[in-house]
Amino acid sequence: MRKPIIIANWKMNFLRDQADQYVAKLIKKLKNDRQIEVAIASQDLFLPDLIRIADETPVSIVAQNAHWENFGPFTGETSPKALANIGVDYVMLGHFERRELFNETNSTVNLKVRTALNNGMNVIVDVEELEQVAPVLEGVLEEQMQRIMIGFEPTFAIGTGMSASTKGAEDVAAQIRKTIKKLYGINVADATRILYGGSVNRDNLKDLINQVDIDGVLVGKAALDFQTFWELVQIVQRADQKK
Repeated sequence: MRKPIIIANWKMNFLRDQADQYVAKLIKKLKNDRQIEVAIASQDLFLPDLIRIADETPVSIVAQNAHWENFGPFTGETSPKALANIGVDYVMLGHFERRELFNETNSTVNLKVRTALNNGMNVIVDVEELEQVAPVLEGVLEEQMQRIMIGFEPTFAIGTGMSASTKGAEDVAAQIRKTIKKLYGINVADATRILYGGSVNRDNLKDLINQVDIDGVLVGKAALDFQTFWELVQIVQRADQKK
């Protein structure tokens, strides 16, 4: 059974004390509940503090990006080996904003994915369309797929307040699973978690998380308010209890 996951993508928001307090409050409210996975995707400079605060708790810490080289003359970039070294739980690669604002392509995302996996990291690979799935997974070995989640975020839904319909989101998730089945076989496809992102909120989350092929959600704007995010976590918790 695939474990449900909800990820707060803070993007470039919060200051250090705000980030620390948010995660500490989240840990306190979760009360060591590990039936679902709750994760925070933070700016790099908060990661060491958050990893320390979340150590041995139900909260996972996610880096929002990494380079495709471990070391070198890449001013301003983040080494995947360094992220692995400090104990980051996941790295998120290929987000729409990275493609749109920083000109990332399927090729560069694929390089990043393979380097992160070679450093033993768990990876959340974001795509906006079905056709991106195979290119970003090129060269990824079958045994490495156990450390990959696929996040589907349709371009029109990111930060706009307009979410894909429940049926539309489920249809794409099902097609992504079929693509993984073609690439790696039914066992890998059945085990891979597929996430939906794009204007996730209190009104649409219940239906989304109850779909067969949607195993979790990426939450952007709604995660910037702690109470709202906590309410979303509770929706995922209740949905898991009914499955």
